Amino acid sequence: MSYKIAAAIDIGSSAVRMEIAEQNKPGVKCLEFLQAPLFLGHDTFSMGKISFEKTERLCSILNSYIKTASQYGVENIETVATTAFREAENKEYIIDLVRLRTGITISVLDDPEEKTIMYREMLRRDEGSWKNAVISYVGTGSLGIAIMEKGLIKFTQNIRIGSLKLSEILEPVEGYTKKFHIIIEQYISTYIDVLKNLLSLDRKTEFIASGKEIDLIAELMDIEIIDNFFSISRKSFTAFYDSIKTLTPAQINEKYGLPPERAEILLPSAAVFKILMDFSKSDTLTGCNINMCDALVYKQLYPNKFDQVNAKFDKSILNSAIFAAMRFRYDRNHIAAVFDYSAIIFDSIREIHGLSDREKLLLQLACILHDCGKFINLKDHFDHSHDLIKKLELPGLNTRDRDIVANVSKYHSEMIPIPGHANFLALSPEDRVLVAKLSAIIRLADALDKSHLQKFSEMEAAFSDNMLTVRATAGGEAILEEWAFKQKAGFFNDVFGIQARLLVERKL
Repeated sequence: MSYKIAAAIDIGSSAVRMEIAEQNKPGVKCLEFLQAPLFLGHDTFSMGKISFEKTERLCSILNSYIKTASQYGVENIETVATTAFREAENKEYIIDLVRLRTGITISVLDDPEEKTIMYREMLRRDEGSWKNAVISYVGTGSLGIAIMEKGLIKFTQNIRIGSLKLSEILEPVEGYTKKFHIIIEQYISTYIDVLKNLLSLDRKTEFIASGKEIDLIAELMDIEIIDNFFSISRKSFTAFYDSIKTLTPAQINEKYGLPPERAEILLPSAAVFKILMDFSKSDTLTGCNINMCDALVYKQLYPNKFDQVNAKFDKSILNSAIFAAMRFRYDRNHIAAVFDYSAIIFDSIREIHGLSDREKLLLQLACILHDCGKFINLKDHFDHSHDLIKKLELPGLNTRDRDIVANVSKYHSEMIPIPGHANFLALSPEDRVLVAKLSAIIRLADALDKSHLQKFSEMEAAFSDNMLTVRATAGGEAILEEWAFKQKAGFFNDVFGIQARLLVERKL
């Protein structure tokens, strides 16, 4: 029986990897996994750009990968790059040069996008057994931390201190002390202490770690990996850390026979895992042996199953937005009302707006976060909401998604989007239209709870004859809501070309 075959390439900060895999009854069968060391991170983190020498080497690697993939009948290879490309000043030039010399178009993942892919793949493989956990993904260029509570992610933080970057940053300090590990721990702790002040963790919280460095540590400790997972007790990990913490990279190289590039990042990596294990209070480190290519080929081989995984992950996105809103002292009942009203209106005019469930999710996130700016100042709170959301890190959202949510929140109140607004002009033409559509919907929904008193016990919306009719039942007067709805209906008509009316039935 012939199976569908897919391939993916991950251009990381320390190596270029390709996986070729096929559909198999148990899931995914890896046919070939190739890895070529190429420390692009050394260039980016020290010089700010990728050298053309490394680019030539990259093109050579990619062309050899293309040849291998073609032997399996694979022509289109999804290719992504992470921190080393993301932070390189000359990434556009390098991307163009690679495309001309190899035919490969590199997609540079932004930081939240990269971490989301890894978290989603980890949760897919776990199949729901984790409930309360600190989840970490340590790359050579960056560190991602996610806090899970009751099976849903509630908070994420991406920190630009991966193992290689940490080594590059602190290298000048190393020669000043024989206790370099203490300097590393103190440096990492300045980031983790912020999380301690923000989050209160249950003592039963698990610690889940992933990334090439924890895989290396497991290998050095002779830990058995079963179905992509392994466990290391706190006692064993502490003993391993103590055995390397006073060693120089040269001594680590001598002890374990590691290449110099791996030896120099072993201690920084182990220090990160130690600090995070202490933060989680877990007695066990659970390792998840996955990589970026695993996630990318699964998406290609099983698109329908991937969509199901994505739908489950959407619950974590909404959960993390609610946690963020709580930090800004949100009005829970008002947010719930606007959330529900927006969904009713969105669903009633699907034939008009032509938007997908993904865009509906962005609308729902804007509903949750639209008033968070009031935490800063009631005056022009919509501007403050925009600015806060632009800085938030929510799992599952890339930079573009966050920009859309921020702009929809900005325009939920009195202001309407116009080309003269710099934030609106910065969007692509397609995204300006999307923001206008979602803003028109949230404005009506917000108007339906203008008093923040949730006056309507029942509500439904229907579209016919070029008219959106919202029918609502109130226990008393709803004059403020009726007035606000009429005020907001004008922009709705400008965007969709249809009228909107509110019919209120008063139930005594």
